[in-house]
Amino acid sequence: MDNQWRKSNLAKKLIEFEVEKLAACLPDLNGHYLLQYSALNEMVVKSSTLKHHFLASEEPGQNGSSQLQMNYQQLPFRENCLDCVVAHHVLDFNASPHQCLREAARTVVPNGYLVIVGFNPWSAWGWSRLMPRTLMPAGGRHLSRRRVIDWLTLLGFRVEQSQSALFMPPFALRYFPDASKKLDALLGDMGSPFGGVYILIARKLVAGRTPVRPQWRVLAGRRIPVVAPTTRGARVANR
Repeated sequence: MDNQWRKSNLAKKLIEFEVEKLAACLPDLNGHYLLQYSALNEMVVKSSTLKHHFLASEEPGQNGSSQLQMNYQQLPFRENCLDCVVAHHVLDFNASPHQCLREAARTVVPNGYLVIVGFNPWSAWGWSRLMPRTLMPAGGRHLSRRRVIDWLTLLGFRVEQSQSALFMPPFALRYFPDASKKLDALLGDMGSPFGGVYILIARKLVAGRTPVRPQWRVLAGRRIPVVAPTTRGARVANR
């Protein structure tokens, strides 16, 4: 993502808006570890009940608050070790979004959460990329919410919340933030899917347990019991 756009007033307002939305919709989390990484190199979950928070960045030296540098397509964590992973616009600006999502899913513990924040291509924000003088950062590969939900389902997640926000064009948030928020509150309650940003909160399903069959053993000195023949019910002839 363009560094100049990250420092713009619109980017700052976008971050503030998304921080508020996540604080309102993120469920209570149980566990120890929260990892978040962002295409804007910003921490969007400011507070959590989890004990340890980490902010990661893919490129060094972009944000002094980043504690880790890592490749989003190959996360340096073992399987099932993180209670919550937040990917903030990461899928929008990565050459291999499916691999990024697969890696994030791999690290989440069973019953843990994976939070995806992305730009909606079927919105005023998505269409603004096609304009000659756009307010959106260049180089984005925005994915539809339905596509990301399908990927999450294949990876063993259940989407528990799907939020849509920022229904007005980018310039509205930049110049008329109060009006933009009021319209968001109205259309969000109506369930409109055409917001410029979507937030998906998915939970990792617990893998089904395979029943253990009993290990039968033959008792010493005995054979398989066989039912002894009986004459019960038989007709007695020649009495």
